[in-house]
This record gives sequence, C-alpha cells and structure tokens, in this order.
Amino acid sequence: MMLRVILVVTLVSAVVSAASSQAARDVYKRDFPTENVTMGMEANKNANRPKRKRYDYLYTESSRGILYGNPCALQATRKMGFEYVVQPAGIPGSPGRKELEKNNFFVKLKLVFTRGPWWKLVLNNRLRKCRQQSGDFVG
Repeated sequence: MMLRVILVVTLVSAVVSAASSQAARDVYKRDFPTENVTMGMEANKNANRPKRKRYDYLYTESSRGILYGNPCALQATRKMGFEYVVQPAGIPGSPGRKELEKNNFFVKLKLVFTRGPWWKLVLNNRLRKCRQQSGDFVG
C-alpha cells in the first residue's frame, strides 16, 4: 500500500514539474521573442539572426495626403514595402532633384511588379481607412 502511495506522489510531482517547466518556457517566449533564446544556438551566425525587411523610400516634398506620423499609415506603407520620406527642396546635403525622381521611378516600378499595377489604389483605400479610424477624415 505504501509503495502505491509513493508511486502516485512521484507521478503527480513529475506531471506538476513538467507543467511548470512548460509554463516557464512560455514565459521565456513571451519575454524574449527573438529566435536566439535556445541554449545551443550561436547568436552571431547569419542563419540564426532574426530576419529584417528592408524598406524602400519614396521621397515627397510635402506631407499632404500621406498621413505622415500616423502609425496606421506607416504600417500600411510598410506592408506595401516602402516608406514615405518628406524631403523639401533646397535642403543642403540632400540628394538632388534628379536623384530623387530616379529613386521614386525605380521604387514605383518595383511596386508595380511586386504589388500589382493598382498598388496606389489599394494604398489609398488603406490610408482612407486609417484616416477614418484616427479621426483625420472630414466629410
């Protein structure tokens, strides 16, 4: 009889410790969302580094219509693969007008091939929804 009690207590303690170790792993995943938390992984290898997306930049002279500073709009443009950068003309040290136009041409060409020819319409619809959600929309 005593042997059965010891066996049951041992099994219960094993189940509880397994559940607590699983809960501890879940806490680590929540607190450290990177991929390099595993003990056996080398953090300085390219294969183990978290993947980062490189965004292209579309330069504009004014912030009209792009909802500059709106987090929803920033997320919408990043989802398309680019960000707007406000670059007024005549700032010393900034790229020239032809360089900006060349950059914008190639970024828009890339967007046509990656997001489709109607990428601007899709983006405008997303920006309109962002404008309505944030209260920037009148009318």
